[in-house]
Amino acid sequence: MNSGINMGDIIFQLFVLGIPIFFIVILLLFWNSSKKKKEQLDRIEEKLNSMEKKN
Repeated sequence: MNSGINMGDIIFQLFVLGIPIFFIVILLLFWNSSKKKKEQLDRIEEKLNSMEKKN
């Protein structure tokens, strides 16, 4: 009987743990980028509004 750890089991465990971590990282990156884009659009809108008031 083999009491050692099988290499296939290690690869499978890394794969199973890696998939949820990968999706969480992708969601966090998407959330951060959309937040930054919204902030940038707000700044642009504020600048445009200040330009309209000057004219």
